[in-house]
Amino acid sequence: MKVLIFHNVLWAHYKSILFDELYNVSQQVDDFELLVCQIAKTEKSRLAMGNFDTSTIKYPYELIHDGIIEEVSLSTRTKGMINAIAKFKPDVVNVAGYYDLAFWAVTLYCKVKGIKVILSNESTANDHVRSTLRELLKKIFVSQMNGFFNFGSLSSLYMVELGAKPEQQLVNKSCVDNDTIRLIYNQEYAIGEQRKRQLHLSKHNFIFVGRLIPFKNLAFLLQAFKQAKAKCSSEWGLIILGDGEQKSELASIVSDEKIQDVTFLPGVGWKEVPAYLALSDVLVLASYSEPWGLVVNEAMVCGMPVLVSESCGCAPDLVQNGKNGFTFNPHSIESLIEKLVYFMSNSDQIPTMGMVSEEIINSYTPKTVAEEMYAAFKKVLNK
Repeated sequence: MKVLIFHNVLWAHYKSILFDELYNVSQQVDDFELLVCQIAKTEKSRLAMGNFDTSTIKYPYELIHDGIIEEVSLSTRTKGMINAIAKFKPDVVNVAGYYDLAFWAVTLYCKVKGIKVILSNESTANDHVRSTLRELLKKIFVSQMNGFFNFGSLSSLYMVELGAKPEQQLVNKSCVDNDTIRLIYNQEYAIGEQRKRQLHLSKHNFIFVGRLIPFKNLAFLLQAFKQAKAKCSSEWGLIILGDGEQKSELASIVSDEKIQDVTFLPGVGWKEVPAYLALSDVLVLASYSEPWGLVVNEAMVCGMPVLVSESCGCAPDLVQNGKNGFTFNPHSIESLIEKLVYFMSNSDQIPTMGMVSEEIINSYTPKTVAEEMYAAFKKVLNK
């Protein structure tokens, strides 16, 4: 069985870890040969993060363009992918989405050649405003697929709504580098109290990690935190870790409304995030549009309870209400205030809820997902 995976950019660390694990599977069995075809090395928004170290990559890959994906024309993408198929002669092809017309051309080519096609889907029904025409086009594309790898159960449900069969939903998980994150967190936790004093942080802290952009719903989070503090006198703060277009606006809200104990910290790379989670107690993700929310995985790996918007793709899969955290309505401030006050008033429950987070996330590892993908490739091919 020869499998060719198409992916957009080489820099994506968590995808790289997953592809490495999939390659490890291919080395342990006799019937599996893997190749990953990357369209480009990186994208514009990641240039400031420096060069991606390719020396750590284990999986076999080809690169269509050694630059940024925004520079790759439709004809170059299409020609590069079809050439990769013609050269590698795969039995199964995994495409990375339906928005790129190049993937439509690849799918048509595979259908003519009798090659099975699996779609990696990161969308849910609620993460964008949907137009009738676009939904119709998606239904056409989805109808050509032999299977689906989804970012969770909400993504899977969306594919079924577009006409896919339930039995075609092959993998419904998203993962991070659990082992590395846990190792860094444990090292940093040991010096956490010292770093809290250096950064003038509160005894207990909620934390948001991500880009400071509108759909992250951060003005809503700030207002909820302010009102929760008013209801519950406590030693709790809020850390906002990240950069983005809303940073000055959010800082003005904190200043103008005199919201106490809010700390803004600049964005960091994924390897540095566990160091800041080690200064915190509960992760909050208030987005009103989020296909998944990988930072929730990261926090759960670190043994933290989580507060997650119902609009985040990971919410039904990773959050067990009252056990490892809570979900909330991102349009109802009272819904979030209630959950913030719960933790402010019941900090003794945090360790127990954090242990449940770790138990849940143990089945969302790169190794587990890679094994499920391998089984899915075999299922599609045999069928």
